[in-house]
Amino acid sequence: TDPGLFSFIMTGARFESDPGQDSFVETVDEVLRLAQQMGGAMEYCHGVGLKLSHLAREEWGNRLDTVKRIKRALDPHNLMNPGKLGL
Repeated sequence: TDPGLFSFIMTGARFESDPGQDSFVETVDEVLRLAQQMGGAMEYCHGVGLKLSHLAREEWGNRLDTVKRIKRALDPHNLMNPGKLGL
């Protein structure tokens, strides 16, 4: 199998008050962008969701516009997972 890089962000009162939380989030973004630049992809087995949707354009490029058009055609009222994957 291909090697994978799994990341996660811990939340809760303990971590939200931690001043290092922002730098951790920034580090995760930086590592994912580097992986994308090297031809890798974000983890999709759990979905990109909301926290990583800002990286979808970088990974999908103009194909994201096509996916958005398909989503609008199938879900004109935006009921299915609104905002997920930048859609």
